[in-house]
Amino acid sequence: MSAATIDEVRVRQAVEARGLDWHYRSETESTNADVLQHHARHGREVVAVCEAQSAGRGRRGRQWLSPHARNIYCTVGLSRNLPPARQGLLSIVTGLALCRALRAQTGLAVNLKWPNDLLLGGRKLGGILIESRAHPGVGDFFAIGFGLNVLMSADELAEIEGPTTSLAQNLETELDRSAILLATLDAVIDAIRNFELDGIGQLIDEFSRFDAFHEAVVEVVSAERRIAGVNRGINADGQLRLETEQGIELHSSAEISLRAVTP
Repeated sequence: MSAATIDEVRVRQAVEARGLDWHYRSETESTNADVLQHHARHGREVVAVCEAQSAGRGRRGRQWLSPHARNIYCTVGLSRNLPPARQGLLSIVTGLALCRALRAQTGLAVNLKWPNDLLLGGRKLGGILIESRAHPGVGDFFAIGFGLNVLMSADELAEIEGPTTSLAQNLETELDRSAILLATLDAVIDAIRNFELDGIGQLIDEFSRFDAFHEAVVEVVSAERRIAGVNRGINADGQLRLETEQGIELHSSAEISLRAVTP
């Protein structure tokens, strides 16, 4: 499938209609950095999109491969007043919104791997990186970044470490990156703005339906150790509930990575 740049006018109009500023570049170091800098200067909510990132990052500082006009590189900058212990839920909220939007757009069974990877057929389709800045008394500002592999070919995907995929590798129809971007943006903005703490129970239930490793034997890997257990979903703070022989252990996203255990 041929690459074409995002329809900037179409997307900008939709973003500004939602009351957010628009920040678009052909290439930038990081859309998360663009959003944080924009908010520091102007104090406004904003969406940043680019065609390529020269310093794109995934979780734990990993580089995110960003070929020009092939994928979606986007960050939504929104303010929310949430207790620190519950801010980890925003990754879940964002991931579920992306799963719903992509399923509706493509018909593909996109799932969420806790806490911030999108999987399709067991391969990584995209990821989420959230950064925040505290503003005492008025809530925190969150840069909610997501990257989606849209048009990448098999040869391009082979350059990425680990099993990866793209929408183009799973669909024969022509893909409109602008339409996918608009759908995912709407879903994420609505989900973050509408998320309320009294809806955590529903969020936990929804996560179980989209969880790529639901009730599966998994391995939690940290710098110090590897622990195998059964994935029992998340708790009210967004922590992973891992059932081991010693009982339920809780793990936060900053500490670990999660892997499936194959028989």
